[in-house]
Amino acid sequence: MQALSILLSITSFSSHAAEKMTIRGDRYCEIVFTESITTYKVYNTFGLNDCPAAIWNNINVNQVKKDAGSSFVHLNGPRYWVIDGYKHSSLINATPKTLGGLAMRETGILHLSAYDLLRAKSGSHYQQWKVERHSTWIYEAGKPIYELIDPEGNVYVMQSYSTQKYPQTKESLTSLVSRLTLPTGWQFKTGDIKNREALHTIDNVAIVVQDDYLNTYQKATHDFLQDNQHT
Repeated sequence: MQALSILLSITSFSSHAAEKMTIRGDRYCEIVFTESITTYKVYNTFGLNDCPAAIWNNINVNQVKKDAGSSFVHLNGPRYWVIDGYKHSSLINATPKTLGGLAMRETGILHLSAYDLLRAKSGSHYQQWKVERHSTWIYEAGKPIYELIDPEGNVYVMQSYSTQKYPQTKESLTSLVSRLTLPTGWQFKTGDIKNREALHTIDNVAIVVQDDYLNTYQKATHDFLQDNQHT
């Protein structure tokens, strides 16, 4: 169950409006619960509130289960955006729902096969997972980004960092590589980009991975840092 809980925290938010900028560093929380044995709904506070610590730190999981009508609930957060904004994005369900005293909206759906559930039991760090959502993340020129590169050369760009497992700040991310336990063949890179970059979902699916600090990265079509070195 612990491994499954970690797996669920890789899900992410699809925005509540067509476009919004200047959100880097904004705080949010998620609650994930089962709809069926292999389908999980993701609810997010972003756009409604900043997940006040006074509520989040005292949230009653049993009450959340009642509010959600679910036997399994996972609390994911607090998290902080590392993207600068988004556009062409949409919610799964725009109607607010109160869970454990927090107003939230449905922002993503995670589908897990029997194989996925077995895979989760062995740990979910540095593994690919698919999340159903529609979003385009924006990274502004001159801002830092953080990338993971797997042995096949696939690039994953950080979209949010977590303080759920370890204390982290946006300043501490610059030395994150010294604390990560990277699998053989994996790389971590960071730097400021010279050009504005966009990170898209493909066919309404995001492929994401998570490091051992629960920071979340989405698969990109190219290396943002490498492209910016030649401009």
